[in-house]
Amino acid sequence: MSDSIMIKNNIKMKNKSFNWPVVGFLLFMTGIPGIPAFFILAVVALGADVGESFSSVVNVLYFETPAAIFVHGGAGILFFLTMPFQFSPALRNKKSNWHKTGGRIALLSGYVMAVSGVWMHHVLSPDSFGMRYVSLVILSIAMCTAFSLALWHIINRNFDVHRKWMIRAVAITLAVITLLFVEAILFLLFGQLENTFAVISQFQHDYGRLVGITINLIIVEYIFFTERSKQKSQYPLAMLAEK
Repeated sequence: MSDSIMIKNNIKMKNKSFNWPVVGFLLFMTGIPGIPAFFILAVVALGADVGESFSSVVNVLYFETPAAIFVHGGAGILFFLTMPFQFSPALRNKKSNWHKTGGRIALLSGYVMAVSGVWMHHVLSPDSFGMRYVSLVILSIAMCTAFSLALWHIINRNFDVHRKWMIRAVAITLAVITLLFVEAILFLLFGQLENTFAVISQFQHDYGRLVGITINLIIVEYIFFTERSKQKSQYPLAMLAEK
């Protein structure tokens, strides 16, 4: 009986925790593009004259197409500032209004990032429509679809299904960040093999986003599977605790 009560108390504590490991990890992952976005937008806002001294860091084409940069970068910053905290049970329970407002901002910024990413490709690489572009469009469609399903389920108050689709949506969004880690690992493994690494690099250039999506979704679905397994094993004891 004491074990079943302990399980029940652990579930309650989990629902009240801030969940710093997940929130911190998401802040780190979204901060990789989010923090530099502050700097890039500031430089672009100051103009090309100031930006010349940062030409090695900021793409000079950004000054020619600032609208796409501001929209995509601004959405990325908002996503960085709001999305990680959506996964804190403590904030969700204690500050429900903040959670709802932050969720709306994160959802809207996710949509904007997805669409403006394709827009940026058109203005920065107007003549490039190979597999790299196709993978970008697939990523954009996948993001919009996952966020839309998450929105649909929260409107219908299917909280658990909403949570899962939000996690999937975030996993898809972070595929481009996963790609950076994959590229680093591949460089360490094959960097000294010039011909082999050249082939791998070309594949990553064309299909890297799809690889990132696949890796992230496999991890997410594995987490869901382990959650279901734990729930099945704890259910009998939880029922005993209620008696």
